Amino acid sequence: MSVSVLFSYLDIQTCLILGSVFLLACWYLRTRTPPNLPPGPWALPGLGNVLQMFAKAPYLMWTELGRTYGPVIYLRLGSQRIVVLNSYAAVHEALVRKGEDFSSRPAWYTFHLMDFVDYGIVMLPYGPFWKQQRKFTIMGLRDFGFGKRSLEGKILEEIQGLREEILKKGEKPFSIRLLLQNAVGNVICSIVLGKRFEYNDKKFEKIMKAFDQNVGFEQQVASIANFFPWARHIPVVKRAIAKVQSNLETCLSVMREDIAAHKETFDPNDIRDFIDTFLLEMRNKEGEEGSDFTDRQLEYLIGDLFIAGTETTSSTLTWALLYMLRHPDVQEKVHQEIDQTIGQNVTPSVSHRSQLPYTEAVLAEVMRINPLVASGVMHNTSHDTTLFGYDIPKDTTVFPNLWAVLHDPEVYPEPDVFKPERFLDDSGQFRKGDNFIPFSMGRRVCLGEQLARMELFLFFTSLMQHFTFKLPGGAPLPSTTGKVGVTNTAEDFDLHAIPRE
Repeated sequence: MSVSVLFSYLDIQTCLILGSVFLLACWYLRTRTPPNLPPGPWALPGLGNVLQMFAKAPYLMWTELGRTYGPVIYLRLGSQRIVVLNSYAAVHEALVRKGEDFSSRPAWYTFHLMDFVDYGIVMLPYGPFWKQQRKFTIMGLRDFGFGKRSLEGKILEEIQGLREEILKKGEKPFSIRLLLQNAVGNVICSIVLGKRFEYNDKKFEKIMKAFDQNVGFEQQVASIANFFPWARHIPVVKRAIAKVQSNLETCLSVMREDIAAHKETFDPNDIRDFIDTFLLEMRNKEGEEGSDFTDRQLEYLIGDLFIAGTETTSSTLTWALLYMLRHPDVQEKVHQEIDQTIGQNVTPSVSHRSQLPYTEAVLAEVMRINPLVASGVMHNTSHDTTLFGYDIPKDTTVFPNLWAVLHDPEVYPEPDVFKPERFLDDSGQFRKGDNFIPFSMGRRVCLGEQLARMELFLFFTSLMQHFTFKLPGGAPLPSTTGKVGVTNTAEDFDLHAIPRE
């Protein structure tokens, strides 16, 4: 090799090395973090903590990391800063004591793409618009019984319809998931839309299929673009984003049809449901410049209410029946308690809660051992703040890891064991401590918590009152590992519903 060729080779090699060093230096300077951030594992250059985010269900990995790094841990994914809260004390400190700092939502790429940062209520940034819409929504829903005992009648009507649908299945094994979604969904629909969906309604099935995809694998793939901008050009990510957008439009188009139908028959002297309440507010503010009460806001708002009011309760009931299949001894104890107190001929009521402490304990244990939003709904810091002495910069995404809180062995010994008795005191009465937060806490606590708790008790008690649930012959025990996605939902399974004499 000649000297000139050798020098040329060295020049190229040197340039490549220097170029790599320069790029790494730029990356370090760009992602360099303040020295007082919470502790956390080492991050890969350019990628961050991808292993801690995608190696397994994030909430499981974060819980493990909490044993090493403590209740507040710091991660980085691409360009995004992430803080995970792994204890009740940390969640309470951030979301309650420092709620003004920790109550916003991240303005991620896909959220912008789907207008979540501008409309609706669930993913709106914390601020005047969110406060206005939340206050209006709560007041409007209360006019139609939301969170009140007066709603019990509508719930019981849907429970009767669900029983009839189950009886139609006869001795055949079936999946109960869609039936539960339909029955529970009809409760919120009666308040928001002023109607219900029949059990064979294809439109309802279409909505729920679109939603299931948007909180499952499709959404997980699409979310990669939130952390790595270059990933938006990868075909599989582009297809996932397009699918998520299409599914959203499927849901919104149904809401749009209902809004149009309401406008045709709207009577300000006869307010029938929440849509009418919103339309009346639109009319009252007509002509005001920059009014926040628009058709687009209504579409997203009723979409949020419909999905949130359906998924939380129906998925928790699905988990409850799964655990009854896995623990027939627990199911038998529930049957005995119901038989000995209200019997099989008395319609369950919320007033029966105190008489059915074991039944209440079973539901609490279901929500504890497999919380629906195990990672917690993501929050975002509105400005620079501190937590437990650590600096938390503005626009940091914060996950209140509910799984870690509800599986804390100091509070719940043998946390992976299904044991309803942990929610009973020495006299056999139901009890739950402050650490029991399956609906999270603070200013962004689940808006429908009261309704969900009422529905869970009435639906579950009625189902246990009238049916014994068993696995089909030869079927394996259903898995207690949830599907990977935004929500922690059970894998599909079939069951037999045997009417009780």
